[in-house]
Amino acid sequence: MADLPEFWTRTRFIVMVLLLLCLSSIWSNILAFNFAVICMAPQPNETSTDRFQFSDCEFLKNTLLTSIVALAALLANFPLVHAVNKAGIRSIFAVLGIISGAATLAIPASIRVCDLPYSYLLACRFLQGLGFAAIFPVVGAFSAKWTYHKQTGLFVSVLVSYVQLSPAITMPVSGALCTHAGWPSVFYVHGSVSLVLFVAYAALYRNSPSKHPFVGARECTKISIGKTTVDKTVLRRIPYRAILTTPAIWAVWLGAVGNFAAVNLMFLYNPVYFSKVLGLTPSQTGAAAAVPPFVQFFVKLACGAASDRITSVSEQTKYRTFNSVAFLGCATCFGALAMIDAETKALNLFLLLGAAGILGAVTGGFYKAAPALSKQYSHFVTGNISVVLTATMMGVPLLVNSLTTHDATHDEWRAVFGIVAAILVRGVATVSISSVLVSNVIFCGFVRGEPCEWTKDDWIQRNSV
Repeated sequence: MADLPEFWTRTRFIVMVLLLLCLSSIWSNILAFNFAVICMAPQPNETSTDRFQFSDCEFLKNTLLTSIVALAALLANFPLVHAVNKAGIRSIFAVLGIISGAATLAIPASIRVCDLPYSYLLACRFLQGLGFAAIFPVVGAFSAKWTYHKQTGLFVSVLVSYVQLSPAITMPVSGALCTHAGWPSVFYVHGSVSLVLFVAYAALYRNSPSKHPFVGARECTKISIGKTTVDKTVLRRIPYRAILTTPAIWAVWLGAVGNFAAVNLMFLYNPVYFSKVLGLTPSQTGAAAAVPPFVQFFVKLACGAASDRITSVSEQTKYRTFNSVAFLGCATCFGALAMIDAETKALNLFLLLGAAGILGAVTGGFYKAAPALSKQYSHFVTGNISVVLTATMMGVPLLVNSLTTHDATHDEWRAVFGIVAAILVRGVATVSISSVLVSNVIFCGFVRGEPCEWTKDDWIQRNSV
């Protein structure tokens, strides 16, 4: 393959950005509903009939329409990981992304039908969940195929920052659309953008950099450093038993629990908290809800890059340090939120900003450890982080709705913040660097700084006979 101009030796970065936008679009389609619910509710002294109040319906209770997304993702996770292992992510992710966009476009019509038990709306949310299930298998597969080994932290931190980029864009855009064009426009804009992005993805992405027309020999050689040379037919046989009996992999999966409990609480319910508890208007809610994920987005990028550049300590020490800083800092902010009053709006906003921002340091922890430890099997190991994500996505709404009412007060939210802080504190106990903590064995005791034995060529060849 002849070398292309110097610009094209950076094709992997262009592909990474396109993939980030596609991942963000999937998450934005899901979050758009959580915001639209606020502005589609009837307003005082308003005569419009195009309004809906889901909280009036005992069937929904503002949880089922969130939980159905997580349930779909959970059901699709294992079949999807298997499909990615066989066919790669190009065609599978393109189809699921187009389905997510089409389902988002159909939501206004499904809401207006409004026949209990809202079967059309639930079907649309279920289809959105299928696309959501692909996110971490896609991150894992891309990390295994396209990343230069010295840039793993940067690439992973960029891709997983879809969690922050989506609300940072969706919240203010949705607020403006609700105010000026009505709540249906929120779904029409998000769905249309998804379709455009995934058509571009289908045209430009390749499962292997060596097959991409814009990847020259120089870049291809650089990417291949540290990659396995075993025949890809053999690589398709995932060593499930070896992976599932590796403590370091379980440490990664368990490390995700505290992170996603906090992430789902903040990014699913910040708009509700700002609107119902702090009394902000829809436009103010959109702007305020965009700030914490926007800050976390840049913290993630900075910590991911820093983790790659720090060479004075071992990878194992970096995993422990970044994870502990993220969890302890976030738990401290949630604990403070549980103790103050709603009258101090500025302080409430500052603490939520701090919780989101410092949690971004986790990209140097379990996020980076997953693909680094599992290498060519990253689509399975990183992909199964989706199980934790979807489990907390179902659990957090149940927690919030069991402790708060439709017109929730800050006193009710104290318990929510306190419980999530406790989860994080317990999580920090398991990733603490202190050797005197017995619970240190959960993460620090088992996470390792080098790829697992079953990723090495000699192990694969020895066990494939």
